[in-house]
Amino acid sequence: METEYETRPREAIARILRAEPRFFSAAELCARLDESGTPVSRATVYRTLERLAAKGEAALRLNDRGEATFMSCDNGHHHHAICRSCGRVEDVACGALDSFVDRLRSLHGFQLDEHSLEFHGKCRSCV
Repeated sequence: METEYETRPREAIARILRAEPRFFSAAELCARLDESGTPVSRATVYRTLERLAAKGEAALRLNDRGEATFMSCDNGHHHHAICRSCGRVEDVACGALDSFVDRLRSLHGFQLDEHSLEFHGKCRSCV
């Protein structure tokens, strides 16, 4: 089994992701890292983001331009409400959605591997 070390660049990337509830592109993360005095190569940023997504610690989504963006995802499976104006992301907890998934399994015998749900609009601050 391969040992994974937490390096200073990886820690800095994870810290930025956890600090703001929104999706970041690799380019945005590189700029933030440069501003914070921790310059990291774009290749390292991409590898780290892919690793975090594979471990379930970051959510991956394509933005309106088809660019891969990532957000910290350390509180289990959930859904998102995404503000088109400011980019803020709110976690959406909904028992009705969980019930729907349970019914899909029980009524249709469908074994769900994964799913995602996003709501797009304007947040309370931008309305």
